[in-house]
Amino acid sequence: MKQSHVGGIALLVCLIVVAAIVLGAGARGSAEPPTADSEPTLVIGDSMNILVAGAASVSDLEAAGIPEPEELKIPKGVTRYDLVTFDHAALNKQVREGVLPLRIHGKEHRAELQRMNFEQIDDGIDSYEGTIVGVDGSDVLLTTGEDVLVGSVTLDGETLWITGVEPRSRAEQSASPLHIIYSSKDVRQP
Repeated sequence: MKQSHVGGIALLVCLIVVAAIVLGAGARGSAEPPTADSEPTLVIGDSMNILVAGAASVSDLEAAGIPEPEELKIPKGVTRYDLVTFDHAALNKQVREGVLPLRIHGKEHRAELQRMNFEQIDDGIDSYEGTIVGVDGSDVLLTTGEDVLVGSVTLDGETLWITGVEPRSRAEQSASPLHIIYSSKDVRQP
């Protein structure tokens, strides 16, 4: 009779251990969807609003409440990105001043920029080039407009890309169109 109880207890202990292993593995595999609380790859100036940091799929955008995320033009092969908006008037003012604060992977930097003078018209779209102060081999290229920012920031062998992702008709209806920021390290090679 005692042997029967010992066998039953051993079986119960084995079942508890197996359940703990299975539940623990499931918890590790089901991460929360990315949010604005996650650390973004790049923060540009003081006028950027982070909607979703660390998105990896359209379902991450849906979970964050982004309307019609399947319409967004996310470049093929990008495996992780931050979805952001900008106060373009404030951003353009900072860029024109020639010094732009940047936070890259949580570290504060400052970009010094010069306007590129290759066009003869004033259409509100301007391009700037520069470097990150104190970072050899860094490069910053930005093109700004009334409601768009396109560009790149390169340092330490990594390029961070900034681009609009809404279809034109949708972007024209928005005061602050959606942009993504992603790293060259988060692009799947074909």
